[in-house]
Amino acid sequence: MPAQPKITVVTPSFNQAAYLEQTLRSVLDQGCENLEYIVVDGGSTDGSRAIIEKYADRLAWWCSEKDSGQAEAINKGLARATGEVVGWINSDDLLLPGSLARLARAYADPSVMVTCGWDIGIDEAGRPLSKRVFPQPTAEVLTRRSLIPQDAVYWRKSVMDRIGLLDPALHFRLDMDYWVRMVEHGFVPRLIPAFLSAFRVQPQQKTQVMTDVGDRELKSILARVHGPEADPQTLRDQIPAAFKLKHRLRKRLAKLGVPRWPELWPPLEPDPAASNDAHAGRRA
Repeated sequence: MPAQPKITVVTPSFNQAAYLEQTLRSVLDQGCENLEYIVVDGGSTDGSRAIIEKYADRLAWWCSEKDSGQAEAINKGLARATGEVVGWINSDDLLLPGSLARLARAYADPSVMVTCGWDIGIDEAGRPLSKRVFPQPTAEVLTRRSLIPQDAVYWRKSVMDRIGLLDPALHFRLDMDYWVRMVEHGFVPRLIPAFLSAFRVQPQQKTQVMTDVGDRELKSILARVHGPEADPQTLRDQIPAAFKLKHRLRKRLAKLGVPRWPELWPPLEPDPAASNDAHAGRRA
């Protein structure tokens, strides 16, 4: 049996003490023997540092210092990664039980360079809200719409060595930009048809407070690939009908409970002392 690949997980964080410990536990308690976990905090003032220090002996590296935003924080962690496989999980999201074991099995195949999986939406207390499922993505689809969830995407470090780190100029669509760059270099994520992670829906995340920035960055990425006149809706309409049919079928099955709800980490107990700063969350 081949040795399990070393997996590096990076968590960028800033003033997310209300959720941070559950995120850390969801990674550290995976039981992954070959895990390298890096936490990069942007100088939080809400007690996050104390939470990180509590788990410092289980981390490969961590810091708490001012940075320019999510991309710089993630890049700082990825630059220190020594794992064969890398990815990041934001400080209010979760890895679901068994996720790293599934990744290790997938990357035992040397032909696998990038993977993506499904995720679920959870509320502030960690209760399930929705399933996000889709068929095997294609290069054509990935350059036309945001499809795959950042929290369930991993790739070999050799891919990163070829395409570089995240674009620090981006604050919202840095993940989609990275997937498009992968596709431009010939790397299309292979689907792991399982729920790997949980995406927390909460009022202070960037998806709730920075939608205008996200729209501008999306148009910029699409214009780079498809030309300055590229229209997001037109490009979505051009996605092949066969893929749309498979996608609708996956979503219909998910509503019917196929696959079933994944096992979740225990619901989060609210911490009334934790700060919930209006611009605290890091969200790609």
